[in-house]
Amino acid sequence: MEAIDRRGLMRGLMIATAATAAGAAFGTSASEAMPLDARIATPSDELIRKAQVVVVAPRRRRRRRWVCWWNRGRRVCGWRWF
Repeated sequence: MEAIDRRGLMRGLMIATAATAAGAAFGTSASEAMPLDARIATPSDELIRKAQVVVVAPRRRRRRRWVCWWNRGRRVCGWRWF
């Protein structure tokens, strides 16, 4: 499979835009009969890849709570993340 470079992509877009503009100016019969550039590759099955699905578990929301706990024999109260 040949990699697409920027110049080839822009050339293809410009040709397609010109063909669309010519079709709008001269009617649909002229745009159907206009040949495209032969150097542009047609899309094939080898260019299409299946998308991978990644399922991610929703994140647990953390919130702060005022709690008390024991530290070295003393009771300590404060905000903690849960």
